[in-house]
Amino acid sequence: MFRFLNFSFASIIIFLTSCSLFGIGEEGNEANAYSPVWEYDFNVGYFSSLDPIIYKDKAIYTALDEKRSDFMANNTLEAFDKETGKIIWRWNETVDRPGDQFHFKGRYHIWNNILHISSGVDYAINLDNGATNHYLNEAKYSGQAFFGKENKIYSTFSVIEPDLQLFRGNIMVTNTDSYDWKLFLKGFISDSTVIGYNQVLFDENNPNLVYLPYTEGYWGIEKVFTGIAVYDMLKEEIILERKYTEIGDNYPVEQLSILHEDRIFIPTRGKTICIDKNTGELLWQTKVNGNASRSGILYTEDDGLYVNTEFYIYSLNPENGNINWQTDSRGGSRLQYHNGVIYYTAGALLRAVDATTGEKLLAIEAPSRADDDGAYFQPVLTIDHDNDRIYTASYTHAYCYPTLR
Repeated sequence: MFRFLNFSFASIIIFLTSCSLFGIGEEGNEANAYSPVWEYDFNVGYFSSLDPIIYKDKAIYTALDEKRSDFMANNTLEAFDKETGKIIWRWNETVDRPGDQFHFKGRYHIWNNILHISSGVDYAINLDNGATNHYLNEAKYSGQAFFGKENKIYSTFSVIEPDLQLFRGNIMVTNTDSYDWKLFLKGFISDSTVIGYNQVLFDENNPNLVYLPYTEGYWGIEKVFTGIAVYDMLKEEIILERKYTEIGDNYPVEQLSILHEDRIFIPTRGKTICIDKNTGELLWQTKVNGNASRSGILYTEDDGLYVNTEFYIYSLNPENGNINWQTDSRGGSRLQYHNGVIYYTAGALLRAVDATTGEKLLAIEAPSRADDDGAYFQPVLTIDHDNDRIYTASYTHAYCYPTLR
């Protein structure tokens, strides 16, 4: 049930100083009030699969069609008015294969008004009305993600090699006029190793090149590496390929790498590395405590580089990898930045830290947590920079909060 909460910016003056920590529980106190602008009770539950999607006047969430403690109910989409929280449309289908909800690791692509998204089955969904324009019922194993450049869409996913019992990361490509998917690049495989591509990076300064971070190895071997391949669209071949630091057993890179100017930043288990995109040279690598490949990396508009693991959040100098500051943290949602503040959900809390100092500014439980112990914040969060709003969710509710700045 939708509930609009009275809120006035004039009624809450937020001083972002050492006394400005909001919250209850392990890191906060109850002295300050920080309330959602609106909240919506799903009644049946929410699956932590995707960050809320902001499209025009809508905030779109993935929801369950029944409440189950094992998170295996059918998965669907619901669109809300991002200002008021009133529901606009509900997707006319559900994802009903257990375990194949819209994947937490999956990435979507929006071209015009069409959302391209996958649960293992590819969908093209009209964001104006929630109707399905197209679907491709050829289920892929896992890790499905879309990366787009205008109307051309690249899809990375895992496939199983039955004879070897291995997973291989391939890339398919199509355009939105035909949805005629074709193989773009096959993950290399031999008797001893697998290369799985997990991302496509586009470069405005080099439109004929795409950069392809990959993981080399497979479950059960002792060494897993990260690498980068550069593919030339005109030559239709890989023109540069480099393999880098060992990242440990059974830890493929799951978070997105970042391309900024001439550098590529890749989060791995125990390290963050920086690569020269033109030469493939490893410029620096910085050790971090924990697995950055699962928890997050962020490059901000004012040239800040931030890494989150299950133990700490770090501010790194993007030029040399030196640590500016670090503070204890938890692995969780992807990091988000707005007006000098880093936001994320982790350890069941909605959190915020000052991007310059690392000072903790916010650590709160979901409002419904006291009534339902399962109603903790999920690892999903999106910021709408145009209206200074944070969109997140617990297992039972959708929430819209004001940003701190």
